[in-house]
Amino acid sequence: MSAESGWTTASRRAWDSVLDEVDEQRAQLREVEEQLRTMTVEVTSTDRLVTVVTNARGALIDLRLEPPAMRRYRADQLSALICELVTRADRELAGQRNQLTAHIVQNPGPQYRDLDEAPLGGGA
Repeated sequence: MSAESGWTTASRRAWDSVLDEVDEQRAQLREVEEQLRTMTVEVTSTDRLVTVVTNARGALIDLRLEPPAMRRYRADQLSALICELVTRADRELAGQRNQLTAHIVQNPGPQYRDLDEAPLGGGA
């Protein structure tokens, strides 16, 4: 150990370990952010005549109507069905987002106490 640094080998290892874990968490957060940014959900009506696709923000990005949908549903029914499908898609997205971020919330990462137990040179 260098006298001028004041660090013990144990304290240096503790800091290095914490910094490594922080770097790992940053990488995981970047990956989760990318997945959240590009996430989409597709929901189709039970009769397979209407399909909606929403993005991670819940915005409708695609709507597909099969030709028989126009004959089967009145305008108000079709509108209500589309709204219902978008709501279902939004609920599914929320579940996927929660699942994707759950491990981050459950593992808060390094804490001050992780370093507090590794005294700097000379101890105390």
